[in-house]
Amino acid sequence: MASGQGQTSGTHKGDDRWTEKIEIGAAVSSDLIRLAVSYNDALDRCTRTGGSNIDEVMDFFAEDASRLTVGQDPAVGKPAIRETFLRRSSRLQQVVELRGIELWGDFVVCRIERKDSTHTASGLEHHLRILLVKEEKIKRLIVVVDAEEDDRLKPSAPNGSQ
Repeated sequence: MASGQGQTSGTHKGDDRWTEKIEIGAAVSSDLIRLAVSYNDALDRCTRTGGSNIDEVMDFFAEDASRLTVGQDPAVGKPAIRETFLRRSSRLQQVVELRGIELWGDFVVCRIERKDSTHTASGLEHHLRILLVKEEKIKRLIVVVDAEEDDRLKPSAPNGSQ
């Protein structure tokens, strides 16, 4: 243990001063991990129920939040994010397995495996879901997708566009 950390009393060599306890606050890692897992579960329920719990999903977001899937236009603000989730929930169902959660400051990086009802080939999509959490709300949601993997699992529209 480093000098002065976690000590409430005592002296240093040749020093008669008391060591002060440093107030470091509660650990936030458990809260961030719980938020990531709860959000994942709520989003899955949203897609499986055609958006019936959209209010629960939106409770995770800050008013001025943004959502970006790399390669697509961003949704900015809760109303826009809500609309993207409802549009998605009307056309597909999904299940997402969290395979790892890393914390880096206020960032929560989730490694996920995803399967949805639009897949025509067997397999899973591997995404990164990055949450920037401020004041216990998702401020930014960024999803990184492997477009080639996605194309292999989903049907192509005429002329190869989706």
